[in-house]
Amino acid sequence: MKVALSPVMKRVMCAGSVVALLCVVAACATGGKTDAQRQTDRETAARVQTALSADKQLYSQHITVRADNGVVRLSGYVWDPPDINEAKDVAGLVDGVSEVVNDLELQRNGVDDSGVSR
Repeated sequence: MKVALSPVMKRVMCAGSVVALLCVVAACATGGKTDAQRQTDRETAARVQTALSADKQLYSQHITVRADNGVVRLSGYVWDPPDINEAKDVAGLVDGVSEVVNDLELQRNGVDDSGVSR
């Protein structure tokens, strides 16, 4: 038995579906985190960035730090191969970091006489 829906009911159902879809998209976009969780992630990322900057053996100007519930992701680039592991080691020692995902890349084709100094 097939039930025919009125045009108004069809519109209501369609609008309800759109609202539900928008709610799902909004939840995914915000990651479903509370303000306190986002603040904790920002603080963790800032502590890692500070620790990287404080390391005299590491030029960290081109390293980006993102934190998500204790998992820190390092991205960007370094000029020396040992700096990739050094950055990961330094980040792993920071309070609140449970894991480090190292997406750092080695910058190749650098210019030796550039204006950038360590």
